[in-house]
Amino acid sequence: MSSSIQLVRQDDLVILMLNRPASLNSLSLDAIKELLRELRGLADDHSVRALVVTGSGRAFCAGWQLDEAGVPGLADESMGVRQAHLMAEYFNPVIQTLHDLPIPSIAAVNGVCAGAGVSIALAADIVIAAQSASFLLTFAPRLGLVPDLGATWKLAHMLGWARAQAVTLLGDRIPAAQAVEWGMIWRSVPDAELQEAVMSTALRLSRAPTGVCREVRRAYESAYLNGLAQQMEYERLRQRELLDSPAFKEGMLAFQQKRDPDFYRDLS
Repeated sequence: MSSSIQLVRQDDLVILMLNRPASLNSLSLDAIKELLRELRGLADDHSVRALVVTGSGRAFCAGWQLDEAGVPGLADESMGVRQAHLMAEYFNPVIQTLHDLPIPSIAAVNGVCAGAGVSIALAADIVIAAQSASFLLTFAPRLGLVPDLGATWKLAHMLGWARAQAVTLLGDRIPAAQAVEWGMIWRSVPDAELQEAVMSTALRLSRAPTGVCREVRRAYESAYLNGLAQQMEYERLRQRELLDSPAFKEGMLAFQQKRDPDFYRDLS
């Protein structure tokens, strides 16, 4: 049986591909377990400098496979109780692990991106979508559910209350170009240019100092919660540590020598 997840290594970049094209890369229990295992492995692999997440075929990810047969559970366990357990055990950890990776990540949205697929894409640091791609949240109008796996948190901050409420309640498809206009994703490119745009961006990210993407994530998360004075204090304390790091030393040396910094050379 073929793997639900494929990893392709290109030097210090890794492409993680959701590989269930016949089901639009929907997430079975086996697939989500495998995805979590691969992401945790990448978190511990210090030779990887950037990650690309994408899907095979004509979809990025169509979301959970809610009607999957054979999912373990107690005989008297309701679907809600079972799914809540699976969210706590596998689905939520996938989003948290992707979000917390020490390396930068790019979601290359190559087609349909729905339900949990939206949450996976938005957990990446940067999202680049093909022009034919679209985002779809049908939880409320078709299933009587709320978006999950962090989607409500992300969309509330990205889109604002009015748009987040409307797209959730109506379940309208959001074309890639509109997602860019609304600040939901970074770029939309012609379908034929998606791979080139993603890989060139991944290469740029791979040259950044180790751990800087996680610093940037945490800074903006802090900004969501803080007032101006609190956030400036947060920035002051982080700069106090980062200004004494080897990365800043190399950056300053490169500036003085009028060259590009090389954060991975021997600085001893």
